[in-house]
Amino acid sequence: MSPVWTVSSARQWNRFAAAHPDANLLQSGSWGDLKSRYGWQVARLAAGNVDSPQGGVQLLTRTRRLPPLGPSVGLAYVPRGPLAELDADARILIEAASAEARRLGASLLRVEPVHARHAAVLEALGFRKTEAFVQIPRTAVVDLAADDTELLGSFKPKMRYNIRLAARRGVQVERDSSEAGFNAFYEMTTATAARQGFAVHAASYYRDVAQTFGDDTALFVARYEGRPLAALMAVAFGPEAVYLYGASSNAERGRMAPHAAQWAAMQWARARGCQRYDLWGMADPNEPSDRMAGVHRFKLGFNPRLVEYPGTYDLLLQRVRSWILTSGVLRARTALQRRRGQPQS
Repeated sequence: MSPVWTVSSARQWNRFAAAHPDANLLQSGSWGDLKSRYGWQVARLAAGNVDSPQGGVQLLTRTRRLPPLGPSVGLAYVPRGPLAELDADARILIEAASAEARRLGASLLRVEPVHARHAAVLEALGFRKTEAFVQIPRTAVVDLAADDTELLGSFKPKMRYNIRLAARRGVQVERDSSEAGFNAFYEMTTATAARQGFAVHAASYYRDVAQTFGDDTALFVARYEGRPLAALMAVAFGPEAVYLYGASSNAERGRMAPHAAQWAAMQWARARGCQRYDLWGMADPNEPSDRMAGVHRFKLGFNPRLVEYPGTYDLLLQRVRSWILTSGVLRARTALQRRRGQPQS
């Protein structure tokens, strides 16, 4: 059995996690650092040799006391993990994460794995599948291996037309990390939230994302005659870039600025060596009223590969307090996500 040990630094963790075949943003050390600013405790556990781990898992834990003077309940959460190619490593990592979650006072351990084989490991360890979720269990991924001409040619005809139309109609996209660029992004974010009923973070949160990921973050703003029409924030980690947040103005919608912004972000991602571009969340095909339906149709224009994750698995660590958590706090949160159509990022 491989030994399990704690990785003390995000930088050390990133060297392992970014090189893993299942590398993803939510298992990055920077994501853990970001969440640690918002009440989450971060534990990074690795299996195998200290110099070359065979697998690892980043665990996020947050506890809260129920009013008035009620018991403390806590959620431990593994997003898109563990990072393990061998089922045996996945098992010992989840067992170690369960022990750490108990030590930190969590009532429930929630895991959203990448692979179905890891779901089988979870079930063997006593986890049960739930319809609740933290991250939307569906996404779409664009392969960035091709050059500009081939990549553009792989999109659906209407998407290619709209990208070219944006250029003909005077839309210009630039990577803009200035205060003006950020303010334009946030103003359009609040406008989009109001228009589509999506959730929105405080401005400080988006600033923290940019600060935490540093040069791995890119903010693109699409403008017409200097007026912001669309913006998006993308983050790169390992072989992938993620379209994390996007927004558009209510004005000049016929200029197809969002299409141009996405195209610029994909070119940036490929230029920095990313192999894929994750469009970050798709609608539930079994929910006709899913508020992501319009966004879903837009993303399909890039002719992406659709990805369905195995779902969400829960382990009750404290039975009564887990019931309080799942029947109250988490259920309300999941219902809100379903109505607003947004992953928790």
